[in-house]
Amino acid sequence: MSNNFTKKYEINYHDADYRLKCKLSSIVNFLCDVGNNQSEVLGDTIQNLMEKNSAWVFYKYDINMFKYPNYRDVISIRTEPIGFKKFYAFRKYYISGENGELLGEAVALFFMINLEKRRPMRIPSREYELYSIGSDLEKNIDMEDIVKVQGEDYFKEFNTRYSDIDSNGHVNNVKYIQWAIESVPLDIVKEYEIRRIKVVFEKETTYGDTVHVSATVLKEDEKNIITVHSIKSKDGREVTKLEAIWTRQ
Repeated sequence: MSNNFTKKYEINYHDADYRLKCKLSSIVNFLCDVGNNQSEVLGDTIQNLMEKNSAWVFYKYDINMFKYPNYRDVISIRTEPIGFKKFYAFRKYYISGENGELLGEAVALFFMINLEKRRPMRIPSREYELYSIGSDLEKNIDMEDIVKVQGEDYFKEFNTRYSDIDSNGHVNNVKYIQWAIESVPLDIVKEYEIRRIKVVFEKETTYGDTVHVSATVLKEDEKNIITVHSIKSKDGREVTKLEAIWTRQ
């Protein structure tokens, strides 16, 4: 197996929030980019995959942030593929500051999809060869489930825009996090920051769709809040589930 790949990122102004801390959505963009970079170095480019009518897409991820970098900080993100399991691919990420401090870590689960049928496909042998993977994992990597809740405390609706669509023809995964954050009250966003977020992508959404984004707030203690989110299409189908743990600043 190809072991790991590291890339540095400077936190630019557009990556920072009003406190000049790096936004979670920017962190997720970096994670997507570093994984793509490693794949491209190995020859698994987006263009090559599209020529074979296939693409990698996120199915789940679990991100833990211990500390957010500041504006103009330079961080390093190291990623390594863990392995394949028939239809699934697993990848880990480690986010470090300039002094080597571990700022965060994440694990992601991917599907390979057939772009024409818009359905998962078994990972072809060429991918095993590119990543030097001899055989499937004996078992899946354990990723915690999202808390199930009834009802909703808050909600917002969004229309998907052309700028929300990525090269796979559906809404980019980062948009779901942005929608979830927009669905909670502003005082939570201002007084807390997300320390952990878990996401499951059930269905895709495309240009012109209207989505209903709900948020349920579960208070854990004086310092932490858990929010659980459900994103549904106009016909009521759940397309994405999220769970976030927020810590008071």
